[in-house]
Amino acid sequence: MMTAEQLLAGPRGRRLLLGLALESDRTCDDGPGPLWSAVFDASFLIAQSQCHSVSRFGWGDLTPKHTEFDVAEALSALTLAPVTDARLFDALQRSVDAAMYWQEPDGDDLLCAIPQVSQALIRVARHAASAPIPGWWSEPVARDDQWEVAWAEAPLQQDGELLTWREEVVRAEVEARVNLPADITANASGCWWSRPPHWLTSSTRTTSDGVPVGMRLVEDGLGWSEATVHKLAVPDHARVYEVDTPDAWARLCRDFPLEVTAQHRHDWYRTTRRDGDWVIPDWSAVAGSWSGIHLTVAAYVEAATTAIPVTGRLSSVIAGCDPDTTWWFPGVVTRTGEQRPIALPAD
Repeated sequence: MMTAEQLLAGPRGRRLLLGLALESDRTCDDGPGPLWSAVFDASFLIAQSQCHSVSRFGWGDLTPKHTEFDVAEALSALTLAPVTDARLFDALQRSVDAAMYWQEPDGDDLLCAIPQVSQALIRVARHAASAPIPGWWSEPVARDDQWEVAWAEAPLQQDGELLTWREEVVRAEVEARVNLPADITANASGCWWSRPPHWLTSSTRTTSDGVPVGMRLVEDGLGWSEATVHKLAVPDHARVYEVDTPDAWARLCRDFPLEVTAQHRHDWYRTTRRDGDWVIPDWSAVAGSWSGIHLTVAAYVEAATTAIPVTGRLSSVIAGCDPDTTWWFPGVVTRTGEQRPIALPAD
């Protein structure tokens, strides 16, 4: 089970808690209340102070009137609505939608990191943790309930080679050392994701409505809503590495390191404000020891968009990795033949 401390540990968890609080603000006051107005103003001011390109639209006087102190005060006075699985999942989905690794955190993420606001979120975290958080957020891969999502807008690609992938990463690292500027604050970008190759088969479990988690929890999504989902058969002998804590990701990087400092440093500095050396798992080497890699929701909420220490010199980031996804290395899983089309409802 997730704890309040885990929910508060990283940007994704704090953003989830803010979403829950805003839902309470709307529910308890039968419409947007004082917290919504305070967050709207304070988030804008913080983003503006960081030189983000932000604008405000609406009617009347749009001059911001609230600061982070007003947000903290509103959070402390807020009557918290009952935490349901649906509200938790909606808040999680909004936090996943807001994850960014190619630019600075947005105003809401910055707001949640301010000490006064993060302190005020403690009672929201305790309220959520006592609900409790759904058990599957922390559970290992659901072997009997794994579904691959084939988006209508993007046919699946499963024709890569792991050694070729590694060669491409190494080549990109060499080129980045030559071509990207030394200044860590320069407007330069390279590869920002650390997930396994996109062409590997990946899958998630379903929620109570029968929709795979992978259709709703998508980082850097493109708004796709229609897919055919295929049930996968997972053999009993499949050995799945569970990324269920930040330390589990760090251990994977230590056991199978692939240094990517030059190509990631500018993007991940913007995300984490850490200037140093970076590493990701060498997925071509991981495949020699494991059948698949599963990222729990709990580990994602706690650690995504943070710098995870690996060694004294190296750190890593869980980036571009959708929560509850299992990536399967070639030849492990097969489709059972059970499939169905799913269209998500419009927001």
